[in-house]
Amino acid sequence: MTIIFLNGCTSSGKSSIAAALQARLVAPYLRMGIDDAFSTVPPKYHQHKEGFFFDRDERGLVRLNMGPVGRAALRAHRHGASAAARSGANLILDEVLLPGMLADWLALLDGLDVFMAGVRCELGELERREIARGDRMTGQARGQFDLVHADVVYDIEVDTTRSDAEASAAAIAAKVESGTSADAVRRMRRLFTDK
Repeated sequence: MTIIFLNGCTSSGKSSIAAALQARLVAPYLRMGIDDAFSTVPPKYHQHKEGFFFDRDERGLVRLNMGPVGRAALRAHRHGASAAARSGANLILDEVLLPGMLADWLALLDGLDVFMAGVRCELGELERREIARGDRMTGQARGQFDLVHADVVYDIEVDTTRSDAEASAAAIAAKVESGTSADAVRRMRRLFTDK
């Protein structure tokens, strides 16, 4: 089975691209994402030191933190995605790779057919979208901007600054359905091994 792993900042358009991919791709793909993991946590653990909470990092930027309940939810999400793929489901993963997550994902994706798709967007546009959405803590995009693509290798990258979800989905679908082998995960595993 195939996994299309969309990685990018909050408000970069990943969820819209995922929906467009589901409509466009010939084979059926299930969609899972980091927001699903957040939604599994009881509301009393949002903005709570045991669950998920925001503060400011050493740069003075908004940072997502996780306590034991939050870490367990994200770990369960990653393992669940791996199990779904291994049980025969094609997946589109809508993710934000924050520091400390990549190594676990690489281990869990080992042996699976994974297309890594980087979803980029200029910071000013991310901040505009973040405010317009009204459902994100303002400042998350700026806090994530220099982190989510660090050490990540992609099979394809799209820039949603001036491109809509349909065009980005078309480019990703063409790559996935071209018969070209995805090798970004293999290259990242080698990079991590060489460190």
